[in-house]
Parts: sequence; structure tokens; C-alpha cells
Amino acid sequence: MNFNVSQLMMGPSGSERRYEVDEWVPQDAPDAPRVHGTVKLLRTYQGVWVSASLDSDVPWECVRCLARYRQSVQIVVEEEFLPQPESGARTDRSEDPYREESFEIDQDHILDLTEVVRQYFALSEPMKPVCRTDCEGICLNCGTDLNQSTCGCDAMPSDSRWNPLANVVFPGETS
Repeated sequence: MNFNVSQLMMGPSGSERRYEVDEWVPQDAPDAPRVHGTVKLLRTYQGVWVSASLDSDVPWECVRCLARYRQSVQIVVEEEFLPQPESGARTDRSEDPYREESFEIDQDHILDLTEVVRQYFALSEPMKPVCRTDCEGICLNCGTDLNQSTCGCDAMPSDSRWNPLANVVFPGETS
């Protein structure tokens, strides 16, 4: 997702460009999601403010049944890209303590949105992706997918270390 911002950088603050995007991000990954949406580039005093609203179907693996599935994800990007400081030139931007954390426009005036989109999608990934809310998962003993069939395993697996306590009679109970 590369944008040539050379003309935008020559314009006054407040100049803007809008783009409709529909491409694979990243382009070299075999299982890359297709991203589509709107990207707005706004010229700021120091660089370019990127506002993007992007949608995609991202591939994940269910933590319960291990099935591969795709889930719709929407992200909203709000980031400022700053031009790389010219070599040898001292500017107020080079002394900015947040400069290291900002995204940069390269020497050819190309704003590459790929890394930002990757990071935002990583942040939107669920902690425990589940293919559906009622997913039964797999049997811990035999590995049968419980969404597709039932297994003959004991429903309550026992831990042999607790067997000596199975015969303990507590006060008030009858054996």
C-alpha cells in the first residue's frame, strides 16, 4: 500500500488526497488478507496525517477445535507520517523525542502503509479466536472434533494422583 506524496508534500497544510484501496497486504505473504476501504492523506505542518477505514477477512485458527476460519475485521488508522530528516540538516523535527516512534515517508516521497496496517490488524486480533460462540472444541483424550461427532471417552477424565482421596468419607456423609 504505497502512496506517492511528493505533490501533497509541496502543497499547503490542509491539502488532502483520498484513495480507495483494494489489495493484498502484505503482497508477498501466501495467506495475506485482502484489504479494502478508504484512505485519506492530509498534509500537516510536519508531514502527512493518514486516516484510513479498512475492512478485511483475516484467517485465524480456532483455539478450541483448531479449525481454520476467516473472520471479518475492521480497523481505523489514525497516524502521522513524517519525512525522513535530510542528512546533515538540523531541524526541530530531528530533536523530537517521539520521532523514533513515528512512521516515515522515504526519500522518494513514498508513504508505505503496509506496516501500519499489519500492526493495526495485529492489535485487532482476538486473544482467543473462536470459530463460533458455541464451539465444542476437541476431546482431550482422543482428539475427536466434538462439533462434528461425539466420542466414547469418559466425560470427566480423572487424574490418578487424586485416586487415594476418592474413598475418603467426610463427617456427616455415609459411604
